[in-house]
Amino acid sequence: MTTPPTSDPSWGVVGDRQLIAVQAFDIARLTAHAVPIVPETFIAVSGLGPKDDSNGSGKTSFLIAVSLLLADPQWRLETNGGRHASGILFRPDAAGVDQAHQASPVTHGYIVGVFAHPDDPAASPVTVWVRIATTTPYLQANWIEGLHVADAPTDHERSIQADTLWRELGTRQFLSARAMAEKLYGTAPRCLTYLDTALRPPVPSLLSQQLTEMEPHDIGRSLIALSGMTSLLEEEDNLRGQALQHQISLEKAQAEHAQALLAEEQVMSGVRAREDARLALQRGHEAWRRYLAASYRDAHHSDQNIAAAMDEERHAAETAEALVRNAEDRLNSLGSAEELAIQESKTRQRWSEAQQLVGELSAKLTELATRQAVLRTQRTALLPQVQGWDGSDCTTTAAYLKQRQREQVKAELQRGEAEDTVTRVRTHLRNVEQGRSGQAGRAIDLLSEHRIPAHGLLDQINLDETARPAWEPRLAPWEDAIVVAPEHEDTARCLLHAALPGAQIISFDVEQEPLPEGIHSALNVARFLGTLQQRLTPSADGLAVRDQALALTVTGGFPAALAGREARLRQARADLAAAEQAFTEATEAVTVSTAALTLAQTQHAAAQAAEELARLGTQENDLQIKIDDLSSRVTQATRDEQDLQQTWQKSVARHASHEQLLANAKLTLEGASKALKERHRTLAALDRQRSQVAASQWQRQWGATLEDAARLLDQTSDQARSSRPTALRRQAEDGLRRAYEHYGVDGTPGADVGQDLRTGEEMMQAFADTDPTGLPSLTFADVAAPLDNRLTGHRDQDEVAAARISHDQHAREQAIAELTNGVATSARNLETLQDMIEKHLDGLFAQISAAFNDLDLRSDGHGAKLEHISVRPQGAGDWQWQVIPRWKRSRNGGYISYRENANSAQVKVHAILLVLAALLADSQPQGRVLILDELGNSLGEVNRKDMLAALRDVARDQRLTILGTCQDSVLADAADVCGELLWFVHASAADIINQPTSAWAFDSNGARTQLTEDWITAGRAHA
Repeated sequence: MTTPPTSDPSWGVVGDRQLIAVQAFDIARLTAHAVPIVPETFIAVSGLGPKDDSNGSGKTSFLIAVSLLLADPQWRLETNGGRHASGILFRPDAAGVDQAHQASPVTHGYIVGVFAHPDDPAASPVTVWVRIATTTPYLQANWIEGLHVADAPTDHERSIQADTLWRELGTRQFLSARAMAEKLYGTAPRCLTYLDTALRPPVPSLLSQQLTEMEPHDIGRSLIALSGMTSLLEEEDNLRGQALQHQISLEKAQAEHAQALLAEEQVMSGVRAREDARLALQRGHEAWRRYLAASYRDAHHSDQNIAAAMDEERHAAETAEALVRNAEDRLNSLGSAEELAIQESKTRQRWSEAQQLVGELSAKLTELATRQAVLRTQRTALLPQVQGWDGSDCTTTAAYLKQRQREQVKAELQRGEAEDTVTRVRTHLRNVEQGRSGQAGRAIDLLSEHRIPAHGLLDQINLDETARPAWEPRLAPWEDAIVVAPEHEDTARCLLHAALPGAQIISFDVEQEPLPEGIHSALNVARFLGTLQQRLTPSADGLAVRDQALALTVTGGFPAALAGREARLRQARADLAAAEQAFTEATEAVTVSTAALTLAQTQHAAAQAAEELARLGTQENDLQIKIDDLSSRVTQATRDEQDLQQTWQKSVARHASHEQLLANAKLTLEGASKALKERHRTLAALDRQRSQVAASQWQRQWGATLEDAARLLDQTSDQARSSRPTALRRQAEDGLRRAYEHYGVDGTPGADVGQDLRTGEEMMQAFADTDPTGLPSLTFADVAAPLDNRLTGHRDQDEVAAARISHDQHAREQAIAELTNGVATSARNLETLQDMIEKHLDGLFAQISAAFNDLDLRSDGHGAKLEHISVRPQGAGDWQWQVIPRWKRSRNGGYISYRENANSAQVKVHAILLVLAALLADSQPQGRVLILDELGNSLGEVNRKDMLAALRDVARDQRLTILGTCQDSVLADAADVCGELLWFVHASAADIINQPTSAWAFDSNGARTQLTEDWITAGRAHA
């Protein structure tokens, strides 16, 4: 044995070596003869069974053996340990061996494969052995460099030699079923198969007719594996697993940190509560001290201020007494104001009457001026209308206006009639141009809706000029007649019976006959025209025709040609030109009549304006006389009203002056009396207030000087300095209450807080109930003493616990930060790898799609493509690539999904094409093997030939090996394209095993042939 070769892990030990021969021991009915394999070609596998066809020949058993040797993924060796593989071992019952042979089932067997480089086969060949057993381990593999095969002369001796060769491999390179595929062949599958076998659970495959049962993500996974890209997804899965593990570790650390925080929080909450209680007590002590200082300071200042205020009030009371005496003297000196009040009332009445008269006269004057302004406005508006007036009166201009209105209406009516005539003539021209004028045209349109062709008689007949006098009277009664084929006559009659009563229908002649002289037409109506010619004979003067039988005369003398489309078109165009000329003249007449009407309207309006101007002038002169008279009256009344107003104002001033003097004297006396009483009440209140300030008692409570109190208050913060004693007292009470609450004493009845704290709580309640402005009977220190003693006992323990918890939290937070950075780094690395893989696989599926389309077109298809979607995993799930094959079933049809109803042959064709496309897209296909069982059974002849040719081309171009079993119907076509034919023979049911396998092939690589020549020919009598 030699040292194992060094290989690319992604390709495994075998690497890019190609399978060149296979040997089986106790596998089904196969012999132990070595079977040559020509790489890079399509190999047809067929044979002869007991029923003179390929069924039962053992060809499928050989392909099963090759698929096991190459670790086909569909065996699922990584999950079942190769348990299903034991079914391939020789069993007499399964092989159909007669009991007379007394053959026994085997307990184990071997499959051997030799692999070699195509460039230098003899340099470093590798032999792979696979052992299959009926008991565990069901499947094992081993390998060795070089040729390590059984080459004894007989089949029995080779079977015995196989056990020896297996043992010689040793246990160093033993591979389990789980590790076999990746170790030997790498991450990409070396073999992909479709086998019609019951030995393994059926799995929908890209090579099976069950393609429609595969989910899009299964197709994507198969194509990725087939293209050798599974390692990329495995790398991503591993990296994603690491990222998830980092996330799990982080979440675990965070959870443990959260739990620890909860436990530590319980301890720290007590520590913080006690520290908060200490701080609250300290703030309460400080607030109480400032409260005493502020109270003493305020009491001292209040006492000083009250003493000064009492002195000021005594002087003010003396001044108020003097003011009262002076006010009484002034009030007595003033008399009554009754006569002045009567005089003021009379002058007020006379002035009011003068005001009313001025108002009435002014209103009348304003009314007249307004009417005069309105008249002037009306005259100004009428002056422009008089311009151009010819002096006629309104009666004359009104009569002239009515005449012009009648003429304009008449011109409008004539223009409307001319316009209608133009529309009617133009419509007639269009109908003539289409051969559908008059009643005949309506009949033709109706029949056309029912797909019945018809023609107007006169539209389709042309007359020579010499024939007009005789024929136009004959044809005139038939101007609306239509011509139809005989087979449509009854249908046309039924349709026109109700729609167009009186319609004239003429049938074509069955046979072609000449038309009368002077008549030309594409219509075959010779019989009709001939009859008219016979019945309607010209009169002696040639001006009419007469039907003697009917006693009917039709006159001629038509000014224009009656028949023929060109003649009818000329007449219709001439009629249109005349109608348009008449419309133009009518339009001009409307323009002239409109202008005359406008002039008449203008003259009538001017005459009316002149009459109105004369009437308004008379009214304006009358108003001016009245306005002049009224203006002089308003002027005199205004002067009288102003004189009376001045008289009244003087009397008012005299009366008001006297009243004001009396009121001022009374107010002065009343104010002085009230001020005197207020001074006496203020002195009494100040005296009581001074006794309540109790400055001397607050000094004793404070226990220091006024300067000490000011100094303490100045040293505190601005907020505390500006606080009043009441607020400072509330701060002290609040600090005391908060301290007890922080410690857990919240006033809950029956709480177990200790007798000392219960006593302190009761004192705190009494402390809060006292008046904050009065002298305190209970001090802050007395109330805080029980709690202060408790807090002093806990101080050392709290400091130790806080330090330990702070250290532990910092250590955990640092560890979480490191884990967080690790999670972020893993996530970035994973996203980078996923982006790279997604870009790479997008390109891969694009290449497969292009190859899929090319193969479909080359096999006479109409086009195929792949649609793919990347569904990145969220968590520990698989990365799904959903791939949907689509193809056209017709040249101009759309792409249909692989799951839509289609025949099985088409599904199988596209399944194989899809596999071939994946292989064409593979950048390293060398050494891979594709196995197709029952190839071509469900394919039509054309599909079969195209598919076989595609298999040959792909095998050659991609340097891979394709083995396909061929039934008798396929073998002839396969022989034309295959590079090797393997022929298995089980001639009779009486034979225990097959005859030696035959092979027809040509291998241009002579070194490869020489490498296995002795082994291949060993035991073959004909070699």
